[in-house]
Amino acid sequence: MTTETHHETPSPHEPIELVLARLLRIGSIIAAILLALGIGAMLLGGHAVVGPRLITAGLLALLATPIMRVMVAGVIFAREKDWRFAFFCLVVLCSIVAGILLGHEHGG
Repeated sequence: MTTETHHETPSPHEPIELVLARLLRIGSIIAAILLALGIGAMLLGGHAVVGPRLITAGLLALLATPIMRVMVAGVIFAREKDWRFAFFCLVVLCSIVAGILLGHEHGG
């Protein structure tokens, strides 16, 4: 039996992927904790204001996590002087901001 070792060259963006994966994991965990606390507060019926606010905070954290991912990726790419991908991140962020502003205008 032979043991075969693979000597693959690591991707130059592998550390970026690890940072972004960690960011998504932390954001999801924070959102889940806030949502669970909010649901728990509502089920216990203690404060009628605290539960919905925690749920809203959890939903905002859940929505903000991918936006933070794009922002962090843009910063990392800019630091590495990978201007093409930094530009892509900027375009995505501008699209998100335009969508939020247009949605806010038409929403009320």
